[in-house]
Amino acid sequence: MDKYTTLGVNILDAIATDDFELLEKLFKQGEKSYLETSPKEGWNWLHKSLLGFESDEPSGKMVEYLISKGITVNAQDCYGMTPLHYAMRAKNVDAAIALLNAGADPNIPNQDNLIPLRMCIRYPERLDLLELMLKKGGDVHYFNGQDYLLEGLKDFKGSDPTYKEFFAKMEEYAGSKE
Repeated sequence: MDKYTTLGVNILDAIATDDFELLEKLFKQGEKSYLETSPKEGWNWLHKSLLGFESDEPSGKMVEYLISKGITVNAQDCYGMTPLHYAMRAKNVDAAIALLNAGADPNIPNQDNLIPLRMCIRYPERLDLLELMLKKGGDVHYFNGQDYLLEGLKDFKGSDPTYKEFFAKMEEYAGSKE
């Protein structure tokens, strides 16, 4: 592994372990920037740190720190994925909440027309996350090219009693149907 790649790995390790002091030291070396984006994929440090499948890495506190350095929360990569998509995929609810509180948009579609709000279906017990997405403008009537979000989710999980409160919360934000 070359020096540049090793530095990137060390930065990601510092992010994963909440080592703020080491992270600052690594960036002060000047070979990498908080604001850099990978040329091929279009990943910023939020994307890169959320690519794994650890539900607790990075922490919400680290995500807030990275955002405070000016990293764009709604940046889309070559797949149309935002850091919020990756946080939701990794089941990192704390990171998702930090991103939403910093202005992440729950309605940005990726290349498959999947929006982060749709990914809440994986967490029926986390009504706090669902409600935050809805308060931040989550569109329960989003049309993905096949169906409208709320109706599609009901077709998928509507008969499952585990989702009763989940759908009740979505209905609160549904308003009048067109």
